[in-house]
Amino acid sequence: MIKRNNILSNHKKEFKENGFVILKNVLNKKTIKNFSKSLAYLINASSVKGIKINNIGKKSPEILKEEIFRNLLHLEKKNHSYIANIYDAVRDLNIMDKVFNNEKIIKLICSLLSIADDVPIYVKQKACRIDMPKNNDFSLDWHQESPYTIKNTDLVQIWAPAIENINSENGAIKILPGSHKEGHLKTVDFFPKIGHAQYVPKKNILKKYNEKSIELKIGDVMLFSKFLIHRSGENNSLKPRLTFIAHYHNPIKKDFLKNFIYKGDKPLKKNSYKK
Repeated sequence: MIKRNNILSNHKKEFKENGFVILKNVLNKKTIKNFSKSLAYLINASSVKGIKINNIGKKSPEILKEEIFRNLLHLEKKNHSYIANIYDAVRDLNIMDKVFNNEKIIKLICSLLSIADDVPIYVKQKACRIDMPKNNDFSLDWHQESPYTIKNTDLVQIWAPAIENINSENGAIKILPGSHKEGHLKTVDFFPKIGHAQYVPKKNILKKYNEKSIELKIGDVMLFSKFLIHRSGENNSLKPRLTFIAHYHNPIKKDFLKNFIYKGDKPLKKNSYKK
């Protein structure tokens, strides 16, 4: 127990100093394999002629992974809406609970949020990103997570490879270590016709920090602050890049529930960031 507490304490210090921490080999092979099988079944459920993965339960993880990649590429070529439908469906699959409610991850998040282990965690934005090769339509420029989530909340985000290692070729996430100490920043905003709204910190802030690429192996996860400046890595490989993401909130923080509770027909006034 003492050793475990020391590890949590060291991770917390690292998180406080750098804005992120990496856990090695946290998600086990069974969870990853079951996620791959679930994804394969969804690909089949798209019911597109010529696109099907047979004998899903009997394939080795490596062969199944390659068939998933091949069929995702075929679906993208047919129509991106097939990929969008799979992305939306994946969010609420039962296997996602195994991924995001991992005991070691939750314990560390409670430590990072300075709350007891028995305090519930509010998990939002559960997803598996599917980034196609050499396609940046849904990538984000430098940003903090704070503009994309519940206002004034204590939040830790997770980022992790789903079925294959993440490296510089297929899109390692880029971060600016230490930038979380800036707090919530004013941004230059723009809204592309395709993809996500972009909230980019000003260049004078970005220049203050050194860029770092985060490469992770299957089973590893990165947890980072909502204020850590980061951006999507470019997928220059020939395969889709699949990554787990989610937001972990402290639901007992003062005024957190005011984001959800309604009074009569009008919602209570939501919090806003203060500089």
